[in-house]
Amino acid sequence: MPQSQQLQTLLHEQIPLSAAMDVRVIAADTRSVSVTAPLAANHNHAGTVFAGSQHALACLAGWSLLRLWADAAEWSADLVLGRAEIRYLQPAHGDLAATATLNDEHRHELEKARATNSAARVDLIIELVSGDDICARFHGRFVARGKAA
Repeated sequence: MPQSQQLQTLLHEQIPLSAAMDVRVIAADTRSVSVTAPLAANHNHAGTVFAGSQHALACLAGWSLLRLWADAAEWSADLVLGRAEIRYLQPAHGDLAATATLNDEHRHELEKARATNSAARVDLIIELVSGDDICARFHGRFVARGKAA
């Protein structure tokens, strides 16, 4: 099974909201994860993507990326969102996509925490895109904390 399909299955099992939103993982590796959600399962009363779905999709992209990185590094870590802010720029009139990316600084912080089984705080900026339009910009601080041995 391709890595993106395995990640999608994991998401749907561990975070049931992702299944209800019909989230699909379209690309996934330890540097970047891209997810989509259709308008049909995430619309509001105005026929655009519900703001909560936009927030959730960004959270799911970030969590998925860190889960994939931790699993590849064979690090048993709890992953949580510690803080989040989202700025809605314009309505999303169609299916939505979000991509989370780890840069070198993020990977260094994660590797340092893995080596000491401590906590890493990773700030991710994730843009939510519908068609060619950036509809929202999400800034989340994700925390990866090593589990006690």
